[in-house]
Amino acid sequence: MLKYALTDSIRYKTLALFAEHFGISPARVNVMLDGSCLVICAERFLQPIVESMIHEESHGALQSTRELMTGYLIPELCRYVCQDCGLSVDLRFYDWNDEDLSCMIFMMLSEPLYLRENVPYPGQSKVHRHVAAITYEAQKFPDKIYSYWLEERLLIIIREGTLIEVEKALVKDGHTEALRMSKRKVEKPKFASDKPFSEETGRSLDAVYLDWAFHHDLSVLVYVFNKPPRELLN
Repeated sequence: MLKYALTDSIRYKTLALFAEHFGISPARVNVMLDGSCLVICAERFLQPIVESMIHEESHGALQSTRELMTGYLIPELCRYVCQDCGLSVDLRFYDWNDEDLSCMIFMMLSEPLYLRENVPYPGQSKVHRHVAAITYEAQKFPDKIYSYWLEERLLIIIREGTLIEVEKALVKDGHTEALRMSKRKVEKPKFASDKPFSEETGRSLDAVYLDWAFHHDLSVLVYVFNKPPRELLN
């Protein structure tokens, strides 16, 4: 199946699954695919329902909505991607942004291309140093950092080997969800600071999504910027 037909099919399936499970679809769904990953961004996620939860500070209801996403919608979507679309998915990640009611579903493909090909971009080494420094503030320097642009507005960053021994013990004892919530509270605000990335990429930051595959000691950051990179405008 051609790439455009594939991403279009996944987009319609995502809209259908949101409608099936929540009774309403996001205002817009964007699907991006390359040799490393499949990224699904849903904007204005469940706007009337979730917005009222945020205004009422109903954190229990928000958590239940997240659990419905991770427990039902994402597994069904992953099965569709694998079985109907023929893509081989190795790991999957998920995060959402309360501020603009959007969410990101990231599926890492088996034998991802980023492990075999490095495509340098302007400022890449500085971005890696910045990511390493922020990671060190919360835990330790990553063993490895990979990054690349997925289309014009998305910067993908993969960190390997960031867990300290106490975190590995928590994962081994089955406390991954509590660890995920705690790490997201600590790390995400640091990564959401747009000053270093505005300087290195020539753009301001719209959103940051962050998740972990703890048993693989691997983390994915997705940065969404507000316009094409500076070098594409010249």
